[in-house]
Amino acid sequence: MGFALPAATSDDHCMTRKYVGAVPDADWRRILTDFLARADEFRVHMPDGYGELCYGRAAFEALPGTQVRPWSGMRDAIEIVGPMTPAAKDLFLRLEVSLESFHTDEKLWDYELVESGTVVLSIGDFHDLMVEDGR
Repeated sequence: MGFALPAATSDDHCMTRKYVGAVPDADWRRILTDFLARADEFRVHMPDGYGELCYGRAAFEALPGTQVRPWSGMRDAIEIVGPMTPAAKDLFLRLEVSLESFHTDEKLWDYELVESGTVVLSIGDFHDLMVEDGR
């Protein structure tokens, strides 16, 4: 990849992730494609309702095998969890085209890509990218 990763931080599973932040779109597409290939599960977070911060809710809920449960990261919020199927990968690739230029009403607010129970990529606040250290 054509960028340097800054100092490491830790997630809830004591695995080291590094904050990357917003990266150029060409790098972002490569990163997203790589981590989608690794992931076996996704977790999308949003307020429990429709409106601001809820972009993609209906599309993710429509994917086979998804579950909607309360999310402890924010009051009155949900977590949509599902297997990383080809349809889920395609949905992420269609929705997450840029970390540099986007409208918040057309962008996922907060999500995680998970491999064997470990978060390997996360996006918070639309563009705050963290990736598993050791890639």
